[in-house]
Amino acid sequence: MPRRKLFTVLWVTAGIILGSVLGWMVLRSVHWSDMVSAFGRVSWDVLVPAVAAVIASLFLQAVRWKLMLPRETVSTARLFFVRNAGLSLNNLSFAQGGGVLGDASELAMLTRSDKINGSKVVASLFMGRALDFVITSIFVLVGFFIVPQLSVFKPVIIPMLVVMALLVLFVLFARKVGRFPLLNKIKVLQSSLGAVAFLRERKLIFWLSISITVLAWMLLGTAAWLVAQAIGIQLPFWMISIILVGMTLFSGAIPAAPSAIGTYEFATVYILGLFSVNKSDALCFALLVHALVMIPPNLMGIPTISKEWKTFRQIISQAGALFRRRLLRRKAYATQPADDIRV
Repeated sequence: MPRRKLFTVLWVTAGIILGSVLGWMVLRSVHWSDMVSAFGRVSWDVLVPAVAAVIASLFLQAVRWKLMLPRETVSTARLFFVRNAGLSLNNLSFAQGGGVLGDASELAMLTRSDKINGSKVVASLFMGRALDFVITSIFVLVGFFIVPQLSVFKPVIIPMLVVMALLVLFVLFARKVGRFPLLNKIKVLQSSLGAVAFLRERKLIFWLSISITVLAWMLLGTAAWLVAQAIGIQLPFWMISIILVGMTLFSGAIPAAPSAIGTYEFATVYILGLFSVNKSDALCFALLVHALVMIPPNLMGIPTISKEWKTFRQIISQAGALFRRRLLRRKAYATQPADDIRV
């Protein structure tokens, strides 16, 4: 079995096992009568503004993406639905870590259906990911210094600092990075690095993108805080926002089942437990917030996936043809006589 395929199988298997184990650990520690009581205390009318905050956050991501694709005719609404389609694919698949499947699908839709240069799309996706990671890392780092309970995450925070520093340096010195002898021979990478440098040098776009990223995450924090208030978890807004970011980073950094089921709930219950929130309320909060951040993108993204299915079929067909050609070449090489190979 090829290494890449073996790694995928191992990652999927690990995600299923880990999600099942973590989910079971959470469920067995909760009293069901307390869970029913926690859901009974929820003020369900609060969920309406919470859903609105999540959708507004998703729309701001599309606005940021539009800023990062200057001179392109693609609309913000189109980017909004493409982004939700990518999130849907990530949520419904085992490709949780890094959102690779979602990014690949978004790249395919914009390059094939909207005829946007691939290097520009790659650069905008990279910049969006980099900004999200840097801003959320800052949230967690601030929490680390002002909330004593988060000191247990020191082993995770130190690598996060290193990755954040590397991302910042990569963005700041994109043009110089592209001059390395091994890298300047890769045309796609060269054009993508040039596009990253272009975005970084447009200071208005750059700082607007940072501001929008902060606002988008604050809207998600608002949604989580509204849910916490509805359940009766009395923690301040800024602390709930930091907890939300910690939940998201943890559940996305390890192998997970589709939608990070089990992993997300375990992370939430564990983190809230550090603040003396009982497990039943914490699990109720986890389930509601998980539904909030997963269901709206799926509802808005699945119709786009259905509409763009022709594009996905073309990609799958081309990938299959490329795989078959490589397989035939390997077989031809394997069956070639040894004397011919030496010649």
